Amino acid sequence: MKTVNFYPTFKNSIEITGKAFLLLRGNTMLTWKDYDSNELSEWTIYENQGVKLMVLYNFLSDSTQYFIQDINA
Repeated sequence: MKTVNFYPTFKNSIEITGKAFLLLRGNTMLTWKDYDSNELSEWTIYENQGVKLMVLYNFLSDSTQYFIQDINA
């Protein structure tokens, strides 16, 4: 049985634009790492060239946010 994460665990991250995210993400078939959701949101984790990225979609506000993990963390 899969363990449900109620919140994404993506520490030391900063928000980036959608355009920057798409450039950093690259090919989704090669960079996709994880997906999870709860009743309020869903998030997907990607990793490309040693950089971790996350897309967070909020169901209530119908908004999408993009994050990159701080490499200095």
